[in-house]
Amino acid sequence: MNNYQILFYHSGRTAHAEQAISDNLERAGLTMLESDVSVTPQELARQLSGVLSHTDLVFVVGGLDGGIQSTDNVLSSVLSKNADEIVSSKLIDKDGNTAYLMQCKRQTIVLLPDDPETIEKMMDARINSELKRIYELKFEENTKPSFDEVSKELDSKLSSRTRVRSIPDPEQTPLKKRKREQMKVLSRMRIAAIALLSIGCAELIIAVTLLITNMS
Repeated sequence: MNNYQILFYHSGRTAHAEQAISDNLERAGLTMLESDVSVTPQELARQLSGVLSHTDLVFVVGGLDGGIQSTDNVLSSVLSKNADEIVSSKLIDKDGNTAYLMQCKRQTIVLLPDDPETIEKMMDARINSELKRIYELKFEENTKPSFDEVSKELDSKLSSRTRVRSIPDPEQTPLKKRKREQMKVLSRMRIAAIALLSIGCAELIIAVTLLITNMS
């Protein structure tokens, strides 16, 4: 057994759930054949029947709400004719999340909640060990960060980073500085011109006036 399929039933987080399962099972060398979506109990029953005709491992994600049309009730009804051969286990993790594992000889159906983080935790904590036992699988060490770890790291980085928008001071731009220095020089020159005028230095006054005019 080296492949599996996924069926989604009343599931809204299909892409993330599929990724959580595939990331986990690829460590055991398993390949997903395909995934499909069911909306009604009839669709789920029909798709499950077709899938079990060519694969031994099926994951059904979503619909574990305890209602009449919940996944576990639908499958119990569908598989009732083989009830004597089915071994059903209810798996509960330390946080109270629930999954189911239904086994009939070499075929296994795993029912999972519609939550990628919970799927990841339950696969590591409970389901992988059951699959190891049933199919003699070997899982490589998980080196990928979990959903929680990625989320916490991102939150930590965002909260510790101080965002300050830098707005240049118009009074500190090179053009403003240059104009301000020119005004200072002109002011000094005008003062000098007045002083020179008072002592009758006509030639110097003309020179200074021309310099002031050119700089303006």
